[in-house]
Amino acid sequence: MDSLSRRTVLAGLGALATIPLVGTGTATAAPAGVIWDGDPARGTAVFDGLEKAPGSITVVNDATYGKCFRYETWDNADGTKERCESRGLRLPDGSVYRPGAGTLGQVQYLGWRAKWNVNPRAGKWIAVYQFHISGESSSQAQSGPFVLRTLGDGKLYFQLTGPSGANKHIWSADFPVNTWNTFAIGYQMSRGNDGWCEFYFNGKQQTFSNGQTRYPGPTLWGDHVNHKWGVYRSGGNSGHATALLNHAKLGHTYADVAA
Repeated sequence: MDSLSRRTVLAGLGALATIPLVGTGTATAAPAGVIWDGDPARGTAVFDGLEKAPGSITVVNDATYGKCFRYETWDNADGTKERCESRGLRLPDGSVYRPGAGTLGQVQYLGWRAKWNVNPRAGKWIAVYQFHISGESSSQAQSGPFVLRTLGDGKLYFQLTGPSGANKHIWSADFPVNTWNTFAIGYQMSRGNDGWCEFYFNGKQQTFSNGQTRYPGPTLWGDHVNHKWGVYRSGGNSGHATALLNHAKLGHTYADVAA
């Protein structure tokens, strides 16, 4: 190979190295730093999709933190459940980042601030964040592995679900409304029990129901998982509900995403 051809090949390899990882191929070494930044200045283009049934997702100015995403929902006329959520992550170049087979073995952390006014009703559930599976088989769970939700009992729960559909609450605290709080979830991408999750609430790492700060279990089945924020609530809840989102980031360490 002459020197010109060699330079051409090397230039091509360098270009390939800049292509964003979308997580659907074979496992690769994790880059350092922030993977995705949900900067409201980019508008809702930071998300893969918006699910509004019914609802609206806009950018507003908050007196404390400036530009934030605002999720708003209201009653369906037929009394069925309502969903107003953002789905997935989109990078500045327009590509969609989908943690999948290409991220197996990677450790990732997702951090954000939230302020909720969601009117939980006794005995009814409201999900305010989901790490939601996609591309699952008919025999596998259609939700999970992680959900933050309330059951209308004044508590916020971290629900862990496995591929078979078995689920449990592995953490709980008083459900915070009408005030800003910070959250972060760390996890290792895995189809087996070498996977794990961690949880941080207002800057403090939490202890799970197993007495440990990590809880083992698969974090991937099907094709990929999507990060989802907003208000997703069962039928029987009623009234106007809002959620604010700020400082949403995905990275490889807690320090990358801590608010």
